[in-house]
Amino acid sequence: MRVLIIADVHGNLPALEAVLADAGPVDEIWSLGDLVGYGPHPNEVVQLLRSLPFRSLAGNHDWGATGQADLAVFNADARAACQWTDQTLEQETREYLMGLDTSSVFGSVHVAHGSPREPLWEYLTNVRLAEINFGYFGTQVCLVGHTHVPITFRWHEGVRGIGAFSASVPNDKDDIDPEADRLIFNPGSVGQPRDGDPRAAYACYEPATGRFTFHRVAYDIAATQAAMRVAGLPERLAFRLLYGS
Repeated sequence: MRVLIIADVHGNLPALEAVLADAGPVDEIWSLGDLVGYGPHPNEVVQLLRSLPFRSLAGNHDWGATGQADLAVFNADARAACQWTDQTLEQETREYLMGLDTSSVFGSVHVAHGSPREPLWEYLTNVRLAEINFGYFGTQVCLVGHTHVPITFRWHEGVRGIGAFSASVPNDKDDIDPEADRLIFNPGSVGQPRDGDPRAAYACYEPATGRFTFHRVAYDIAATQAAMRVAGLPERLAFRLLYGS
């Protein structure tokens, strides 16, 4: 079995299509939330993924775009994008997004959008926060999204005190093996990377071995930007795609 892991597609259809083509045949697709928001293709993204063997969580932008979160907590650009998405969603897409759980276990892997402690809103950005969150799930591996930045947090088996927890940033084609350790792994963002690399980020997972492989793939950024401008979405959201910021 081979699983495609995606997060934070954010309505960016060209990025999603590039990821699906680059990943090749998979048995299942797992999304870590934020299928919509920011990008110009919310209905098309959800419809495409639902035509495939697919399961997903809700992210904070999925809630924001469906009236389940107070938009006052979003910055001005994100709020404008959520409002546009809310007005654009087809009823079937809206109902699907509103039915998603905020955390779950897919196979033997705990999954959350933000963190196992606070699935919708917490950003896992450093080892200290990761150390706390290892106490909030019982599986060997937890997958998260939300930050749009790929990273692996590792709790080293048998190590105590300083050095028990570490963080590493994967590169394209890196193989990530939990071995005997526990992991929190963020595969980065498909639709709006924020690590200085504009290429879409994703991972593949083989449950039989427990190993993950991290990937980057270029996509047609100009096509997404053009669609955003036609839609009247904030220009800064289109501009930042060029720089992965």
